[in-house]
Amino acid sequence: MSIDKRSIITLDVFTDRRFGGNPLAILPDATGLDDVTMQRIAAELNLSETVFVHRQASDDVPCLRIFTPRSELPFAGHPTVGTAIYLAEENGLGSGATLSMHTRAGLVAARIHRPAGQLTQAEITAPRAPECRAAPPADVCAAAISLCTSNIPFAPAVCDAGNPFTIIPVATREALSRARLDHAAWSVGPGSTEAPKLYIVYMEDWRKGHTIHARMFAPSIGIAEDPATGSAAVALAGLLAAVQAPIDGEHRWEVHQGDDLGRPSIMALRAVTENGKVASAHVGGTAVRVIAGSIRVD
Repeated sequence: MSIDKRSIITLDVFTDRRFGGNPLAILPDATGLDDVTMQRIAAELNLSETVFVHRQASDDVPCLRIFTPRSELPFAGHPTVGTAIYLAEENGLGSGATLSMHTRAGLVAARIHRPAGQLTQAEITAPRAPECRAAPPADVCAAAISLCTSNIPFAPAVCDAGNPFTIIPVATREALSRARLDHAAWSVGPGSTEAPKLYIVYMEDWRKGHTIHARMFAPSIGIAEDPATGSAAVALAGLLAAVQAPIDGEHRWEVHQGDDLGRPSIMALRAVTENGKVASAHVGGTAVRVIAGSIRVD
């Protein structure tokens, strides 16, 4: 039996220190690996996501295949931000450089910033502008996260910028920390919809605030809780625009996630609004390398 050995690196994304943020594995050269093998590797590594970078001779733009331990995702935030940082550092890209990456949800552009003596930063643009639609009622969503309906200040929504989430607002930071997945209630509620992944969010001032605290549960894709979810953050921009009704232009928020897991993460969220709607959503941050090695594949 022949052994195929591939390079692998890991980064902690949306953090400036190791063992914080959201861990990410990258196989920089996944040429020739089939879907079954990639899924087996992702299950073996058991991180929120593993990125497989494919290149074609006819196309300079790398293709990213993104897998959770259980399934493939069309788009995800921390894998694209982390891979953009990795590619920028490997290729010596400087501040102001841009790079593009194919995902199954569409082309993702990343802008690079490399301040002298500081960590590389990358900001990605979601493959499409976020759209929001009705979610299951507040009482159904509250039951799914073991809370009372009184803990939900306004109606949850399904928001999608390339990866759909059921976004559930909560009224207090304490309720956010207290949230626990009720698998039975989830499975007959949001878990049975097009958006089974739950993004639970709190703001002290929903109308004018800029600081968000969040948690994400995704049992359907093998993630009990995620320390940082960039695709949910860009989707959230659609709900924030609906709630805050910002004037046309550029708007920024800071999303804190992972604190309740002991892996604090900070995501810089930016949205551009036109005619009262989000025209584009962007999320960025830094990452640090943790592991470099190889993985053997039969």
